[in-house]
Amino acid sequence: MLRGSPSVARPSADELELLAIAADDEGLRLGEEPKQRAFTNVLRILKRLGVDGVTLVGRSAPPIVKRVHAANDRLFRTRDKQEGGIHLGFFMFRDLFCQLYVPLIFGQPEVDFVTLLDLSDDQKKWLHSDSEAWSRFEDQALDLFDFGYGFMEFGHSRPVNERGKELIYRSHIHLEAAAATATSAYDYRGTVQSALLGAELALKAGLACHNIDDADLRKTYGHNLGKSASALGDLEPAFDAARALRAVSSFPNFAQSRYGGPQPTRLETGHILMKSQFVASEVTRTFTDRNLRNDENSVFVRSYPN
Repeated sequence: MLRGSPSVARPSADELELLAIAADDEGLRLGEEPKQRAFTNVLRILKRLGVDGVTLVGRSAPPIVKRVHAANDRLFRTRDKQEGGIHLGFFMFRDLFCQLYVPLIFGQPEVDFVTLLDLSDDQKKWLHSDSEAWSRFEDQALDLFDFGYGFMEFGHSRPVNERGKELIYRSHIHLEAAAATATSAYDYRGTVQSALLGAELALKAGLACHNIDDADLRKTYGHNLGKSASALGDLEPAFDAARALRAVSSFPNFAQSRYGGPQPTRLETGHILMKSQFVASEVTRTFTDRNLRNDENSVFVRSYPN
C-alpha cells in the first residue's frame, strides 16, 4: 500500500502510453534494468497521475492501477520482466545441456532442486532413475547454490581484500556466460573459453585474498590452473586442492585452445563447464560460510568430480 489519499485519474489510453514511455525514460536514465522498470515505472506513472494510497498488485488493485500496469507491460517482453535468479548455472544429463538456476530465496525454505532444472517431467524421471547422473546432479546443484550466493558474500566469514571480491565476481560473470552459451547458443563450443576463464578467476580470487598481486598472478600463475590450485591448497587447508587438481587436469590449455587444436566434444564441453563450476564453488566455500552440504548434515556425499 502507498500512503495518502487517492485522487481521481481518468487518462486516455494514449495518455497512459506517453506516461509509460516517459517513466521508462526516467528509469533508463537512473540506470535501472528492465526487470526493475517493470515495477518502478508503475510507481512513477501513478505519482504523475496523483494517485496514492492504493493497492499496487492483485485483485484488490483499483482499475487505474490495472490500466497503468497494462500500459507499462506493453513496453516489455515477458522475459524482460522476469525476476530470474542469483546465478544461472549448467547441468549436463547424458548429452543434454540444461539450465540450472539459483533463485532468490528469503528465509530458510526447503529447496527442491529439480524444479530449478529445465528438463521435461519425463526427462526428470529418467534422470532420477540413473543413480550416477542423479548424484552428479546433486553435486552440481549444491555447488551452484554455494557459489551463487557465496560470490556475493565473499569475505563475510573472514576478512578478504577487495581484489579477491572483484575476481570472484568476474568468475561469476564468465561462468554465467558459459552456462548461457551452452544452453542457448546455436554453437555450444563458445562455452569452453568462458568456463576456463571462470575457473581461473575463481582460483586467482583465492590467491589474491592472500595478497598475491596482479603482477604475480600473471607472471607466476598465468593460465596454469593446476599451479594455482596447488598454491591455494598450500595456503588454505580446507580447500579441496586434490579434487580441484583432478578437475583442472582434464581441461584444455587456455591459450592453445583459442588458436588451434581439436575442439572438445559435446560431452567434454559439458564436463569442462561442470568442473569449472565445482572449482569456483570450492574457492567460494573456502572464503565464506556458504556450504549447503554441511547445512544438510552431510546427507549428500560428493561423487563429482571423482
